[in-house]
Formats: sequence, C-alpha cells, structure tokens
Amino acid sequence: GGSSGASGPRDGQSAPRRERAMPSVTAPVDVVTLPELTITEYFGNASTKDAQISAAHVKINAATEEDWQTPEFDEYVLITSGEVHIRHAGGKTVVREGSGVFLRAGLRVKWVFPGPCSYVPICLPAFSPENVNREEGDAAAKAEPEPAAPAAEPAGPEVVAPVDVVAAKDLTITEYFGHVASKDGTLSACLATVSAPCAEAYQAPDFDEYVMVLSGEVHLRQDEGVTVVKEGQAVFLKAGERVKWEWPGACTYVPICLPAFSPANCHREEEAGAAKDKAAMDRLHALHAGDEAAKAPDVQLGA
Repeated sequence: GGSSGASGPRDGQSAPRRERAMPSVTAPVDVVTLPELTITEYFGNASTKDAQISAAHVKINAATEEDWQTPEFDEYVLITSGEVHIRHAGGKTVVREGSGVFLRAGLRVKWVFPGPCSYVPICLPAFSPENVNREEGDAAAKAEPEPAAPAAEPAGPEVVAPVDVVAAKDLTITEYFGHVASKDGTLSACLATVSAPCAEAYQAPDFDEYVMVLSGEVHLRQDEGVTVVKEGQAVFLKAGERVKWEWPGACTYVPICLPAFSPANCHREEEAGAAKDKAAMDRLHALHAGDEAAKAPDVQLGA
C-alpha cells in the first residue's frame, strides 16, 4: 500500500472480482481515403465494433468542404493543426489549431476546410453513415442558402480553450474537454506529449480509457506483463484495470476517458520518481478543485 492512507479500490466494498482483461490493442481502419482527406478510425463501428463511442484522426490535405449534416451524436473535436470553419444557422465559427470545439447532437452544420489541417473527432454515440444525416446531392444544393434555424435547434458550436493540466519535466497533458477545460464530466479528451523516457505511478481508474497513439509508443505494465502500443495503434483499458504507464521515448497520444478523468477516480498510487511529481499532482488537484489561478503552468502550489 501507499503512504497516502487512501484505501485502494480493491478493499472492502469493491465490486465482485471479475475475469481480468489485458488492455485490448487494435489497428485503426481508414474509413475514408480521398486525395484531399483521410479519416482513420481508431474506435467505433468500423474499427472496434463499438457503437458507444467513436474516435478518429482526420487529415485534410487541400481546401475542401463537407455537405450539410445534422448528426444524432454529440461531437468533441480537438484541432491539432490548421483550422476548421463550421457553418451553422448562427453564422460561421472558426476553430484554430490548439482549440477544441463541441457540437451538440441536432445542430445542423457544414464543415469547411480552407487548407491543410488535422483534427481528432470523438462522437457519442459512435458515428455511422445512418446517424450523421448528411444532405447529399440535390438536397444539399437546395440547402445552400442559410436556412432558418428550427426552434428546437441546440446552441451553436462551443469553442473550448484547452488547459495544460499536467506540465511536468517529461510529460505534458493538455486537456481539451473534461472537468477543467470544459467543465464537463461526460468524458475527458487530452493530447499528451512525452519528451523523454519516463514512467507514471500505478493506477486503477474508475473510467474506461480509449487511447490513440499518434507517434512513438506506450508500454502498459500490469502484473500479468507489458502491453506495447505502437504508433498508429489504439488501446482500450477497461475500468478497474491496475496499470502503470511507461514511455520508452518521445511520443504523443490522445487519451479519452469515459466518464471524465479526475484525481479522485483514477486511484493513483504514490510512487517516487513518477513522471507526475508532487508539484504536478498538487497543481492537478488544484485545477480539479476549481482553482483558476492554477491554470498558469508555472504556478507553484504548496510547500
């Protein structure tokens, strides 16, 4: 046990023991391949047969635009390069590199790409050709004049400014959606950047975690062994799995937690030499407690 005095999730009132599952590593699927864009699905109906959530990496290679659509899913989008223009009944919302945008289900939108860009769209429930309600062909042409918004249409796109919730020596975790950045506990989605070999402490979270490894590789250590997740692979970690994250070198990955991550629900075990040092953990706790001053990445909290 750790020195924190906190009891682990396996004590007393824990859920009945179940068969342990190793992390599930899968290969993404290129669901759209065109000269001007590629959509690589890491989780969802096509890649993992999961209808609850989809997550993809989209690369736009040239100026293009999509047809109008009115999806039946909530969409959380991380813009990782370039910019995206989203047209809607209220006008046009520009979302630039390093920002997030939330589109509520039922909002009629048209995606316009002025040039090359890349982004990560996360859909709840998972995207499908049936639930995106795309207006193709004649219907789309007729709809080009801005239509009047239906009375029940949800609010327009919500642009979110991400927050570096962890700014440690070798590990930066930038939260685009979650308890800190968007004040939303439904899910959290971050871009994590590792700059040098390091490792984190063991944890046994209460959330399911969907991870897209965009570069480098991630090693997930458990009592049963080590799962290696390479660049361009996805890994799913079921809630309750005790795991230690290790990074053999520089890498970037997108961790998506359902429900959203918090220091309370990840059940992290204190460990000397972990990538998140005491200062980083103090700051993370302060951010989740609503301390706006802690958002400055160089803030020093506590003694």
